[in-house]
Amino acid sequence: MIKVQLLFFGVISCFTSFMGIVSNATAQGSNAGMVFIKGSNFHYLQQNRWREGLELNQYVEGPLGDAYVEDYYIELKDFYIDKTEVTNKQFKQFVDASGYKPTDSQNFLRHWKNGTYPKGQENYPVVFVDYWDAMAYAKWAGKDLPTEQEWQYAAQGKEGWLFPWGDTYDSTKANIGTNQAKPVGSFLAGASPFGLLDMAGNVAEMTASFHDDGMHWFSYLRGGSWFQSYYSLWYAENGLLTNNQRLKFWWLNPGFNRSETIGFRCVQRIL
Repeated sequence: MIKVQLLFFGVISCFTSFMGIVSNATAQGSNAGMVFIKGSNFHYLQQNRWREGLELNQYVEGPLGDAYVEDYYIELKDFYIDKTEVTNKQFKQFVDASGYKPTDSQNFLRHWKNGTYPKGQENYPVVFVDYWDAMAYAKWAGKDLPTEQEWQYAAQGKEGWLFPWGDTYDSTKANIGTNQAKPVGSFLAGASPFGLLDMAGNVAEMTASFHDDGMHWFSYLRGGSWFQSYYSLWYAENGLLTNNQRLKFWWLNPGFNRSETIGFRCVQRIL
């Protein structure tokens, strides 16, 4: 099993594979299984630890020690967001209906056999997919990946909690420090103020935060995962993340892009 928790999270999977396959989308924006979130003037406070590499934001000393910090208000519009992470079953519906195949398939759905997920894992979050795979699914479904601001507001609500369930750490309310992901919705007591599940632990979640700093392509993961790395400081620590933390991942190649600890959920914006 590959536990790709490197800070370096690659991108040679081509954008063209996502653009071409999804043009004949069959899922036309259904919001079933999604939660409506009313727009808000949201106070966005995010802290990213220094060892996660170069940042686009100001370097300051914060409560967590040396950190890159974003602190501002943003007007969020109404949106829907998936109540849970996208599952194996949902992703298979997409693959079967669209015929999607990434340009480079290295480690794509590595845990599946003969074109389908392991028996009994239909409700596990889909993993071994990269940013482009997730974007392809989202476009087919008439959705998108969440911005970091949308994701964080959905996780912490107006309360501004550190964890989806409150300000106090509680290992019984999320999939933390285990040996694998759990079926979505396994920790009902860990719901966010909006009723979203698995916003902390289980699998780290991709956001639409794709950046180019002139040297690297990278995006940010939210929520953390079940796996906790204890090795090099240059590995992403992962494990549980608070709502206002994120992990920076560099996009290198499909072998690193796809991991058993990374999945996603989608949003649908109201125009």
